[in-house]
Amino acid sequence: MKFLATFLSVLLAACAFAETAKIKNSHSDPRYGAPIEFSKVEGTKGTMALEISGGKLYALEDNGLSVYDISSPKQPKKIGFVKGMGNVRQLKIMGNVAFLTSRQCGLWSVDISDPSNPKILSHFDTAEMATGLDVADGYAFIGNRVFGVQCVDVSNPKKMKHVSSVVTQESQSVYYRDGIVYSGDWGAGEITAIDFSDPANPKIISKVKLDGYGDGIDVVGDFLYASTGQHKKSGPKELRHGAGHGLEIFDISDRKNPKKLSRVEFPKIYFGPCDFWTPRVSGNYCFASDTVNGVFLVDISDKSNPKIIGNFILPKIAPDDSSLKIIYKKILDPNIPQGDAVASIAVGDGVLYVAGNFTGIYMAEFPGIAKIPSKPAESSPERGAKFSPGKVEGFKALIADSSNPVRAVAVKGDLAYATASHNGVLIFNLADKNTPVVGHLKCGYATDVKISDNILVVAEGFDGVGIYDISNAPAASKKGGFTPREIARIPRERLWRGFAQNVWAFDGCKFIGASTAGPAIWFFDISGKNPRPALSQNGSQLLYNDYGARRLASGKYFGLNRHCGGRMIFDLSGAKPKMTFYDDYPLCSQTGSVAAFGDKLITMCRGGYAFDDPKNPAPNKDLKRHPFPGGDKLPKVADDSSSRARAEFPQGSDEGLAMYDEHSKKLAVANRVHGVVGVYDFSEPENPKLLGKYKMPSNAGVPDFYKGRVLVPCGYAGLMIQE
Repeated sequence: MKFLATFLSVLLAACAFAETAKIKNSHSDPRYGAPIEFSKVEGTKGTMALEISGGKLYALEDNGLSVYDISSPKQPKKIGFVKGMGNVRQLKIMGNVAFLTSRQCGLWSVDISDPSNPKILSHFDTAEMATGLDVADGYAFIGNRVFGVQCVDVSNPKKMKHVSSVVTQESQSVYYRDGIVYSGDWGAGEITAIDFSDPANPKIISKVKLDGYGDGIDVVGDFLYASTGQHKKSGPKELRHGAGHGLEIFDISDRKNPKKLSRVEFPKIYFGPCDFWTPRVSGNYCFASDTVNGVFLVDISDKSNPKIIGNFILPKIAPDDSSLKIIYKKILDPNIPQGDAVASIAVGDGVLYVAGNFTGIYMAEFPGIAKIPSKPAESSPERGAKFSPGKVEGFKALIADSSNPVRAVAVKGDLAYATASHNGVLIFNLADKNTPVVGHLKCGYATDVKISDNILVVAEGFDGVGIYDISNAPAASKKGGFTPREIARIPRERLWRGFAQNVWAFDGCKFIGASTAGPAIWFFDISGKNPRPALSQNGSQLLYNDYGARRLASGKYFGLNRHCGGRMIFDLSGAKPKMTFYDDYPLCSQTGSVAAFGDKLITMCRGGYAFDDPKNPAPNKDLKRHPFPGGDKLPKVADDSSSRARAEFPQGSDEGLAMYDEHSKKLAVANRVHGVVGVYDFSEPENPKLLGKYKMPSNAGVPDFYKGRVLVPCGYAGLMIQE
């Protein structure tokens, strides 16, 4: 009877809404409940996240932050907007400040004290691909994908500071409750519970397996609700593809020993580009969004036996603007019911607000069911926690800054050029034992730096790529106060999403490369006064990091790995760059790059490394994989290149961002995820030797060398120089 009453209440709600509803689109299979009518909030555009606070609906809409007055819940009225924060993802409100993650563009704080005029307060350079987000009592907890969960002190939103990080298996969404952060770990299909009661010293206290890939989480009382998607983790392998969609409920009364109570299944589909799933609990009901599958209303009054009682699917094309539509042919196919991906949901007063990734904001009425949740009083994390980098034996640390991490370093002569985020590029004299700063490039933001002869190339985020003359650096730096002179710029408009994250430049080469952490690498000819586009090359998966070689093999070949997407080789010796090899069979996850090794390339390869001849490259499957000396046993990998195999690719702790020094015959490899740097003697390539392995206090970038000494850009711990 209770189920029937619930079912009827949903139908009555739909009928009550029928006067204004214009959309009725749902799964016809009765297993997914009755159809629920809904409508579009007219004029809204593609939206990634929704959050309700203080009678306002906040939306990451149209690549910015929108504010809606919802004092009349069924008639949201847009009152404010601000943009300019990049690849926005998730959103949380704390008092008069909105915090939002933006993948490669980090964490942003926005002043919303005047909702009609939101203003950007500051930007914080996160450890990596900032995706998941929750905030609690002056701290932000950020899911940085394979780089784990990061804690940031946001008590002063104008000057946010790194506190700590803990590695998990690809954190996509996070949820804070009573000192514990729960992380929805994507490809691993796990919920990781982390004790952050002491924010400077987080500790993993439990892990539970999901029967699909992990993402969104909600916690109410002693129960955790976890959304899953993509591929199933159990059952016959041939039946797992696309079958991982669902909602799982756990009893977490014992925080260290969660117990799975139940699971409900949503329709089977595999759609890789939009992988986000979110549960939101309201009383005895859970609204569960499941990307292109839409939204499901689940009766959770019996936690051991939840029931789907209703569903709806967003349209493929916005009803109020035909230019707003999902961009993928598969979903546009009229023969499948799925529509625009639901990126987020927010429970309002009798209304559910729904974020359509491409087509805008929607709402459905749920009188008596949808109620704005209020978090109960809970314990707060310890106040005033600070990052303590400590010491690394054999290394000296320079310019440690918990607000401005050092991501990259490039050496020319006796000078080292280190990016320092919003502090620009700092220039150090390595010949002086005190390693003083002898120059400074003051740019708004600097994330990567490379050198081509006497030209400094800097990735400057939204300011594009800066190109600077450093020909007089040695003489000028002796006098102090050396400033590189800008001679050219590649504007943001020439790059996908307008954000320069990585660059590559080489002595004796007129071409430079640039990446935005997207699918393409761009090459520009910088031989003239104005850089000219020379080649744009897309590939499988994304260029999440600095995966390209720092030198050219044989003076002409540039090697580039792709995150779970194989490798590319380019010939940069001709009139135009030319891709000479591309095999997208996966070699490494988000940790491995390529290094020039004389006339060969050394590539990270399934937890180890492999040599290859760029003039006659071998297929990826045929590369001979070697373990690093003194390292871990080579991990097993699936012998295929399926979407599941790519997503579940093992993260070898020895492979990483590599640099080979031809003078000292040393290879340095920095595993950015785990912060471990291995230094090896490769004077006998067939018999390399481990010289040292160093655990860095922060995420390490691509190393460089100075007279046989290793330099490591070490994030919030600054620039590390081997003594």
